[in-house]
Parts: sequence; structure tokens; C-alpha cells
Amino acid sequence: MKKTSLFLVAVMLALPLAFASSAVKTKTELSVPSAERISFKIKGTGSKNIAVTIGIGSQPGSGACCSGVSPFTTASFVGNVGDVVYDGKTRRVITKISSDMDGTTLDLAQYY
Repeated sequence: MKKTSLFLVAVMLALPLAFASSAVKTKTELSVPSAERISFKIKGTGSKNIAVTIGIGSQPGSGACCSGVSPFTTASFVGNVGDVVYDGKTRRVITKISSDMDGTTLDLAQYY
């Protein structure tokens, strides 16, 4: 009798916990926003001979910082639509990432 009572109590405690944990997972999974990822390249400043550190995030100083782009190189980057590409040293916004940037090359000589 004692074993049966303990078993029933254990089952009664375990069932609500099982349902509660699955409900929490479902709610968390639904609240994760899906972001469109864009791949693009950034070309250095060329003859202006300025090395630029690039950061990508929701605002200057946030997100992934910093990857250097030498004057005569081209580097590949990936970011979310709506994020900004910024100068990691000055925190100046270079451009905002949009879906039409996918596969394009951003020329830093136009910004410096």
C-alpha cells in the first residue's frame, strides 16, 4: 500500500513537470525571430591607403567587431538585414544592410 501511494504521488508530480517543460520549449521556439542573412564583400580604400576595421551589428559598438580590411584587399562578410556596417575605430555607420546587398561588393573608397 505504501509503495502504491508513493508511486501515485511520484506520477502526479512528474506529469505536470513534463507538460510544463514542453510548453516552455514551445513558447521559446516561437519567440525566436528569424533574420535574413546577407552575404556581401567589402573592398578596401585602394589608393587612399586607409586600413578600416569593420564591425557589423544592430548599432555601432554592438555585434561582431572588428575585422580589418586592408587598402588593396576584398573581404567577405555576412550580416542580418537591418544591421549596420560600421567603422570599428570611429563607430561611424558606413551603411545599413539590406536584402539587395546580397552578393554585392561595397567599395570603401566611396566612404573615405
